[in-house]
Amino acid sequence: MSEQVKSIALLVSTTAPSSDSHGPSYDTAQPPSYRLFWILLVLGLFCLFYQIGAAGLFEPDEGRNAEKAREILLLGDWVTPHENFFPVLDKPMFFYWLIAISYKVFGVTEWAARLPSALAALGCFALVYRFARTRWGPWEALWSGLILISAIEFFILSRVVIFDMSLTFCITLALCSFYEAAHTNRGIRRKIYCLLMYTALGVGTLIKGLIGLVIPGLIIFFYLLLTKQWPILRKIYLIPGALLYFAIFTPWYLMVDARNTGFLRYYLWDEHFSRFSTADFDRAQPWYFFLGVLFVGFLPWSTLLPMVVKHYWKGSMDDKTIFVVLWTLMPMVFFSVSSSKLPHYILPIFPALSILTATTLVGLFHNRQYNIKRPLALLWGVQSLNVLYLLAGLMWPAILPSQIREHVSPIAWYLCAYGIFCSVIAVVLVMTRTTGFWKDQSKVYIIHSIGIVLFLAFMAQMMVAVSRDRSASEILETVASRIDADVQVVFFDTYLTGMPFYLRVDRPVWIVTHANKKRTVLGNFYVVTDRDWPDTRWGKALFDFNEFREVWNQNETQLLVIVKQKNLARMKKEIGASPRKLTHVDEYVLLSNR
Repeated sequence: MSEQVKSIALLVSTTAPSSDSHGPSYDTAQPPSYRLFWILLVLGLFCLFYQIGAAGLFEPDEGRNAEKAREILLLGDWVTPHENFFPVLDKPMFFYWLIAISYKVFGVTEWAARLPSALAALGCFALVYRFARTRWGPWEALWSGLILISAIEFFILSRVVIFDMSLTFCITLALCSFYEAAHTNRGIRRKIYCLLMYTALGVGTLIKGLIGLVIPGLIIFFYLLLTKQWPILRKIYLIPGALLYFAIFTPWYLMVDARNTGFLRYYLWDEHFSRFSTADFDRAQPWYFFLGVLFVGFLPWSTLLPMVVKHYWKGSMDDKTIFVVLWTLMPMVFFSVSSSKLPHYILPIFPALSILTATTLVGLFHNRQYNIKRPLALLWGVQSLNVLYLLAGLMWPAILPSQIREHVSPIAWYLCAYGIFCSVIAVVLVMTRTTGFWKDQSKVYIIHSIGIVLFLAFMAQMMVAVSRDRSASEILETVASRIDADVQVVFFDTYLTGMPFYLRVDRPVWIVTHANKKRTVLGNFYVVTDRDWPDTRWGKALFDFNEFREVWNQNETQLLVIVKQKNLARMKKEIGASPRKLTHVDEYVLLSNR
């Protein structure tokens, strides 16, 4: 029993390097102090939880997902996802369960809705730190954690209500557990790692479908192929693991198919194979799309990527490096050949890419003939140019994208503080003649940590500012003040997915649209399976223009209609009357039939 306790302690330890055959190869001449670990931990917690509830829910994805979880509690249905009280079957249920549980504990708020994503990001952060420390060393672990937590795409997706961060955590846990299971000679540790791996694969499949198995499976397959280590398969308990994997997600798939006939065929075929091989889902992009996404999403560290590629292209790669390189490349290749592309699809490569960047950077610190100032100066120089561009936009707003044009001015002091820091660091790096200071990793790491805090604080404030134009919360007060028990809220040829969440409605809002847009309201399930459009338990809530004209003319229900200003003339034409205008909020107009 004591031996098992010792093994479990070794498993959860984040400080002791592995004693297995593929252990660390780092230079121990100048190990980092423990204060740097605590700096990283505090930084990580700050970055993940600072103002995660301050921004409104971004339309449409955050509003949709947050509301689906809220309706679990309202309807008491933990099997079929509902949006605006309609069954919507485009994604599995597990992520909504996490949010619903968060609501149960903390209440129905933006903060609670985003908590599962933040915790998943924290899990990725911890896994990357531990994996890098165990397989490389403490410096690589410190830099890996810092790089991961501050990459723009990882940071943003850690604070929004979408599936991909939770999926990334499962993929990261599965891959780290596989590698540790494959390279340990201790039976109890191998069993624990295999249990974690198959559990992570099962939960990943329950979060976003077969992609939770396909991506780790591709990486593991090509790793075994290139390293010719097929005997590893005999170590990882394939048959018991497969049984555990299917036992985790199969019950929900069978239950939801029993309640919604045709779901399994639709989800496994259309949502996976058709989405991958055809452009039917309107997600087509050129093959190089993810190269641009990677450059922007990995900022501010993107400037180091050419150095990373050169480092590993010219140098020899050991076993663990091959594994992490494949972890980076295979998802990029897989999603690049797919006919469906969205920026967040490549999020699972960020943990591995952070490790590769960190190991390259630490290697250059140890190379006394290399001037580490140059890549660091480029990093901060690019950041300084970004800040100068935004500051110029304060004086000439026309040069800024319309999405952020009005939101830079309120956070100008954040921008100035960060700009001053970037400029000072870049100038010092360029002007100083001595490289001694920049060979001291502790000092460099602390400076970068300070810069990252300023950078991410600015990004958090920018998200809060931008959300004002991208969230239903902005028109909440105007709408809510005009609602009572007898008023029915209606969206005419538009829909804000977060409005039911903010209004805390216990019945559906009505949606009026034409037939071609119904698939965007309820997903593709009812289109592909040729099923009748469903009604809610409160009756009809999805109308075409003719049906809505009849309801309007009957004048039996008081209607509060939300319509875009540009569609107002069309609405008057469709209903054959002039509704009473109540007020307007930005581009939306509030109308009434009484």
